[in-house]
Amino acid sequence: MPDVAAEPLATLLACFAGEPPPDIDWPSALAAANRALVTGILADRIGDRAPPDVRAFLAAIRGRTAERNSRLAAQLREALGTLNAAGIRPILLKGAAILNTAGVDCSGRIVSDLDLMVPPSAMGDAVRCLSEIGYREYAPSGLALGPRNLFRPQDVGMLDLHSRTKVRHPGLAYQDLLGDCTDAAIGGANAWLPSPTAQAFFFILHDQLQERDYWRGLVDLRHLLDLAALARAPGGVDWAALADRFPSGFPRRALAVQLRTAETFFALDIPAHLHAGRWPRLQVRRRLAQLRRPWLRVPLTLLTWLADPPWQAGLAGPRATPIEHSRLSRLPLPQPLRHAFAAASRFVQQAGPGKL
Repeated sequence: MPDVAAEPLATLLACFAGEPPPDIDWPSALAAANRALVTGILADRIGDRAPPDVRAFLAAIRGRTAERNSRLAAQLREALGTLNAAGIRPILLKGAAILNTAGVDCSGRIVSDLDLMVPPSAMGDAVRCLSEIGYREYAPSGLALGPRNLFRPQDVGMLDLHSRTKVRHPGLAYQDLLGDCTDAAIGGANAWLPSPTAQAFFFILHDQLQERDYWRGLVDLRHLLDLAALARAPGGVDWAALADRFPSGFPRRALAVQLRTAETFFALDIPAHLHAGRWPRLQVRRRLAQLRRPWLRVPLTLLTWLADPPWQAGLAGPRATPIEHSRLSRLPLPQPLRHAFAAASRFVQQAGPGKL
């Protein structure tokens, strides 16, 4: 466990390990749990070992989490039935996948939305058939193979359709994943469920590269808990096969940092050679330092960005960072410099929900 005893993260990790400290600063711990979207999980792990007012709060959040997840599960069953009727069997991703994985206790795990992957050739048909049951598209990307974000006013979460990963390096499409999936029957409908190893790949890819946590030094505690749960599920995570999915260079370094973080936080049995070296150790210390002193995030992000540029990921550069509506568009700067500033700004922007 990291030596951050004065910080809320250390308290949460001790609670998740079943060893809550005797002198918990509950307001700080609950604030961190709420920010990390893990309050429902904390409620399951802490049991009766909290003051009555804290137990009442945790029980209320736990109940709301269960209600939300129940509504999302019903939404998923309806969407899968509609897609199956059109001859489409999607792959479950992220929260939709882990909630349907045998041997993983996610009863207190809040799900933000539903992510499904469909074949590129079926994307249009998928959107059309879902529109027939009331879904509308939110902020169309205009990209032929881009994600399609669908919503209905009565639902508690959006339905996001993908045909491939958003990150190009590494990038995987529907057909690339089928070999690592099994059939899942959900409420009379059928979907493909990725293996624990494939699910771990998506969580790490999403956080470290797509959300840029590798460069920004942020921690998504909810997804790290998912990774720990998958590692301890029947069959577990094949760490060597997981590493093979990440090419050499910054993707492999991003993986090493996340594996080092997961092992540090949850004492997972991960082969040491997959996260060995000075850089992963340094980046884990950097993450903990930013939690102590948030003002360090911007300078350390820029230093990491310069030391390990993300150009090949398609996460920085003119196309990935439109500046037409930014204040930079009004500055008298050369176009390449404006694009460089705009790209960098995406890495130092405020952390989103669930990030510590």
